[in-house]
Amino acid sequence: MRNFKLFIFLISGLIISCSKNDEIELNCLNAMLSDSDMTEYQGQEIGCNFFLELYHYDQKQYYLLGNHCTGLISYPTDCEGNRLCENRDDNKCRRFYKKAVRIGIVGVRL
Repeated sequence: MRNFKLFIFLISGLIISCSKNDEIELNCLNAMLSDSDMTEYQGQEIGCNFFLELYHYDQKQYYLLGNHCTGLISYPTDCEGNRLCENRDDNKCRRFYKKAVRIGIVGVRL
């Protein structure tokens, strides 16, 4: 009986630890929206307005500013406002664009 309880405890811990690593916490979304003067995206028509996209890469959140009507160049920015790279040819940027998981549009400036 004791071994069974230990087994259940270990399996539960393994499941919880694995699912925690895969979760994406939106811990700085509100700050990023406020800093960018945007509102939360809820399916509104974007048109030529600026929008903010969320990506998950290397266990962190990154945001990209976008606009469908301009030739905007944007670089991945983390929750502290630090750019991952300064040049698209940078190896960090290349890895980001190859491996980052796009979560979607999270903010829009209307």
